[in-house]
Amino acid sequence: MKFLKQEIYFPIIVLIHLGFWAIDLYMYDGSFVEVSSSTLFFGELNQVKWSNIHRILGEIFSSWVVTVFAFNFLMATRARWVERIFGGLDKMYLIHRRSGVIAVTLLIAHFITVPRDLTEFTLGKPLGFYAFVLILIGVVLSAAPVFKKKLPYHKWINIHRLMGIFYVMGVVHGLMVNSLIRELPITRIYVFGMSAVGIVAWVYRAFLFRIVNPTMEYVVTGNVAKGNGITEIELQSQGSGMKYHAGQFAFFKFPDLNKKEQHPFTISSHPDAETIRVTVKDLGDYTNKMADSISVGDKALVEGPYGQFSSEFITEESQVWVAGGIGITPFLALLHELGDKQVHLFWCVSNQTEAVYTHEIQEYADRHKNFTYTVWSSSERGFISAQDIYKPQTKSAYMLCGPAALKTSIRKGLIKLGVSKGLIYEEEFAFR
Repeated sequence: MKFLKQEIYFPIIVLIHLGFWAIDLYMYDGSFVEVSSSTLFFGELNQVKWSNIHRILGEIFSSWVVTVFAFNFLMATRARWVERIFGGLDKMYLIHRRSGVIAVTLLIAHFITVPRDLTEFTLGKPLGFYAFVLILIGVVLSAAPVFKKKLPYHKWINIHRLMGIFYVMGVVHGLMVNSLIRELPITRIYVFGMSAVGIVAWVYRAFLFRIVNPTMEYVVTGNVAKGNGITEIELQSQGSGMKYHAGQFAFFKFPDLNKKEQHPFTISSHPDAETIRVTVKDLGDYTNKMADSISVGDKALVEGPYGQFSSEFITEESQVWVAGGIGITPFLALLHELGDKQVHLFWCVSNQTEAVYTHEIQEYADRHKNFTYTVWSSSERGFISAQDIYKPQTKSAYMLCGPAALKTSIRKGLIKLGVSKGLIYEEEFAFR
């Protein structure tokens, strides 16, 4: 499964950007001059050539902001072809979130370094300042942990969607002010071309997405409390139903619970089942209400599927599965597709009572001689390590799903033991 990981994505964006600037600046012999400009901390620039460091750095930072946000809006479209490039929507949103923080850092650097033309007033000047302030506020509210925890999801997502308007303001600012970018042909085409991509992507996501990707209607046919804060919800399609692969996830909205909020949940049933099943752990305000507030007969709106944490994309014949707590959900579906694979599942829980699907897993172990499993209770055995799951004699794939701390510890340990990064597959939990 080849895809664009974040350790590859960010260097590519940087190198392409700097490459265009380097070529243009090397070939440029124009007449751009700072007739009368001011900088935030470095004083005024009068009759200074275009090659001054303030102008070059300030505009490199601003063009970076434009292109990084453009790619972020493209990711937000949830387009299948974009998802495939990044190896799943969960991986893509992780890059999306980190890109937003990087973009704001670059925006601040632009604000500090770029010279401001004092020769004439244009509407682009105040527009740029307002765009800067609003984007800064928007990203802080979207990315800062303190706000993510306190803001209800529907309010958080509405603030996040306003970023498109702030972005348009920034692009218009760039078009209206005197800039070096407008003098450089390659950079100009790249920056304003990416601006157009970002604006089109935002318009699509904000106004056309629901038309092109209508949600599917389901009805709740079961709501079972499994204990230890785990709820199992079963849904029956009211139409053709969703076509998905075992291990994928979808976005679910339960209007009787909350008409505004949509949340991602992994589908823990197999595609061949007549109904779909989601298994939910009460980890927040929304999930805490699901056990008591969702009833048989309630309507559900489903959008998906997404993700590549499935046998459709992970094909190694020898596999080790590591689930942390509710991270067992994709593996419950993947159990149906064991085939001839040699698989060992480690389910990591605090204590044995949390392993509420042991009976279901045991049924598959009884029927498939190539499948074995271990319920790893940290209260009895301590935290699991990479050494505990490592299979040195075989070229095994390692599939990890669970809390970030667990996955990070296992991934780093496996790499130290010599396991190729290409054999370690992870499902991301956090979308905000």
